Amino acid sequence: MSSQSTLTSDDRIKVKSSIPTSSKKIHTAALARIYFAHPDPNSWSYSGLQGAVVFAQDNTKNALFLRMVDLVGTRGVIWEHELYEGFEYFQDRPFFHSFAGDRDT
Repeated sequence: MSSQSTLTSDDRIKVKSSIPTSSKKIHTAALARIYFAHPDPNSWSYSGLQGAVVFAQDNTKNALFLRMVDLVGTRGVIWEHELYEGFEYFQDRPFFHSFAGDRDT
């Protein structure tokens, strides 16, 4: 993980233990919250998910993922999104990034 991460050393330990490096490479991680714009695409709502969002390569699936790790409890990975071919990602603000995704109902 990047040495300029916003995570504490305890947070980094929790991330590494939740995302085993035997089949994955962690490129970077930072504190984050998940918001969604559903059903109204013009209005953001907080999902209730927060923790460390991790940009990781999964070598067993030959894919890149964004994964969120629970830093408060012991739930491990609580959200993930695969970065598929054609994935579009926007940095709307320095602290707010967006992309289209699926929402579980």
